[in-house]
Amino acid sequence: MTSPPAEEAFDALFRERYRPLLAQAVFVSGGRRAVAEDAVQEAFVLCWQRWHALHLEPVRSWPAWLRTTVVREVLRLQKEAGSVNFDTDTHDRAALEVDLASWVDARGAYRTVLERIIQLSDKQREVMGRCAIGGQSLGDAAKEMGIQVATARVHLHRARQALEDVRGQLRELGVIDAGEGRQ
Repeated sequence: MTSPPAEEAFDALFRERYRPLLAQAVFVSGGRRAVAEDAVQEAFVLCWQRWHALHLEPVRSWPAWLRTTVVREVLRLQKEAGSVNFDTDTHDRAALEVDLASWVDARGAYRTVLERIIQLSDKQREVMGRCAIGGQSLGDAAKEMGIQVATARVHLHRARQALEDVRGQLRELGVIDAGEGRQ
């Protein structure tokens, strides 16, 4: 028995977007694979629900919708865990190191990228995730983070500078598309 066309389309979207979304979630979470996996899973659950909510306005671009939802889910999960700014004395030490499974799954370049991402401050990683991956405007990101737009701009600029030499690897891993990260 074959799946209805809507289910086939959803399955195709899942197969196409899962790995890039996981890479993006790992980036935003600072290498915390468990948080990233939970966020991607929750985003697809929300996608499935929205997919079947015919009373809501249609989604124009599912990849963009999923990207934004994944970033928000990562941030929500981190805030539920206590804070986006983790206390290194009480937080799981393994989360501060590169997750071996994360980079082995996506080639050796992942290790280099994750090491660089981990070096970003939490604010730099959050504003980069919100703007360059999630597609949020700098003003909206600053407002949700509770900081001034100028401060958010500085965090974004510093994150871009810190990651400039791994931009090609970020693109290869699916964390950013060719046009992303230059907003």
